[in-house]
Amino acid sequence: MKRNLTFTLKSLGCKVSQYDGERLVEKLKSLGLNQTEDKPDIFILNGCSVTGRASQKVRQTLRAASRKWPGVKLVLAGCEARLRQQRSLESSEADWVLPVYDDLETVLAMVQGLFPDYTFDAHGPEDIQMTAKTRAFLKVQDGCRQFCAYCIVPYLRGKEWSLPMAEARVEAEKLVAEGHKEIVLTGIHLGHFEPSLVELLKILEKVEGLERIRLSSIESVEVGDELIDWVATSPKACHHFHLPLQSGCDDILKAMKRPYLTADFRAVVDKIRHRMPLAAITTDLIVGFPGESEEHFAQTLAFLEEIEFSRIHIFKFSPRDGTPAATMPDQLSNAVKADRSNRVEEIWKKCAGNFYQKFVNRPVEILWETFDGEQLHGFSREYIPCCKKAAEDSQINHIETTTAKAATSTGLRV
Repeated sequence: MKRNLTFTLKSLGCKVSQYDGERLVEKLKSLGLNQTEDKPDIFILNGCSVTGRASQKVRQTLRAASRKWPGVKLVLAGCEARLRQQRSLESSEADWVLPVYDDLETVLAMVQGLFPDYTFDAHGPEDIQMTAKTRAFLKVQDGCRQFCAYCIVPYLRGKEWSLPMAEARVEAEKLVAEGHKEIVLTGIHLGHFEPSLVELLKILEKVEGLERIRLSSIESVEVGDELIDWVATSPKACHHFHLPLQSGCDDILKAMKRPYLTADFRAVVDKIRHRMPLAAITTDLIVGFPGESEEHFAQTLAFLEEIEFSRIHIFKFSPRDGTPAATMPDQLSNAVKADRSNRVEEIWKKCAGNFYQKFVNRPVEILWETFDGEQLHGFSREYIPCCKKAAEDSQINHIETTTAKAATSTGLRV
C-alpha cells in the first residue's frame, strides 16, 4: 500500500515568517503530504536571515535535524534561502533551496526533485485547514523600502506589496470558519498597507464570528489619529501596539537610519495612552549597536524606564554582511552586548510587573491557548500572559472574561 510522504516544517523569525510557513504547510498538504513531528521524510526550515546570528541558527538547526533523523531530506526556505540565492552561496547543509514558494508548481517541483518516483495523492487546497493555532496570522503586506542600517530584509523581500482588501476579507472568513477567534494582521511594513490600513480594519471587523483583531509590529511614525481612534473604539480591536524602538538614544537612532527620534516616539505613546490608559505598548530593542557608548546606553535605559513597555524583545546586535552597520567602526564585544541585554531585561521585568499590577481585581478577557496538564495559558486583549488552574483543556480556543487575582513580572493569575 502506498505511503504518503511526511514532512516537518519549522519557521524562525518574525510573524511574517510564521505566516509564510503556514502557507507552505497548506500547499504541501494539498499535494497529499502528511505533517508529522516523528521521523519525517522532509524537514523544511523556513529560515530567518535578519542578522548574522540568525543565519548561524539556520545552519545549526539544519545540522540538528540531520542528526536527529538520519536520511531526512533537508529543505531551506524563507529569507535565508533568498539571501543564499541572491549571493550565489552554496547551501551544503540542505538538499534543496526554496527561496520562493508563492505558487503550488514551485512546491511540487521541490517534492518531485527530492523524490522523483513519488506519485501524488493531491486533494486540493480547499480541503486544507490553514493553521491549527488559536490565534491566526493574516499577512496583508510584504516588502520594505526603509533600509535601516542594520537590516537586510529590504534586499530580500523586494518591493512593497499589499493584499487586495477583498482577498484579505476572504482569507479572514476562512480562518474564522476554521474556528479561530483572533486574527493577527502582519506585514513586513504593516503601516504601509495600501490603500488604507484603517479601511482594511473596518472591513475585517465586519467578519461574522471574528472576535479579536490584533496588529503585529507597526512603526510609530505610521500610527496616526485615525488608527488610534479605530483601536480605541472598535469592539474587536486589541488594545496592544507593538512599536519597534530599537534604541532610546537619538544619536544611535540616527546612526541606525531610523525614521524618528525619541521625542517623536514619546508623542505617539502619549497619544495612545491618552485614549487608552491601559493599552499595552511592546517593542523591539537592539543593544550593542556599533558606536553605542555607555552614555548612549544610559539614555536608552532612561527612556525605557520612562515609557514602561510591557514587553521588550531584546536583540544583541549581530553584524549582517551586506548592510552598512556590518562595517561601521567601534563594534562592541559580545560580553558588552550580553551585559546590556541583561540590564534591559531587568527594567523590562520591572515595568511589565507594574503594568500587569494595574489589572489586578479588574475583569480581563482571555483567549485560552494551551494546557500544560495543570494550568491553562492564554493572552488578554492587551497581550498579557494569563494562567489559571484547570483539570482539563476543554476551554482551549475559548474566550473568557474573568477577574485577575494576582500579578507577577510574568503575567496574571486568574
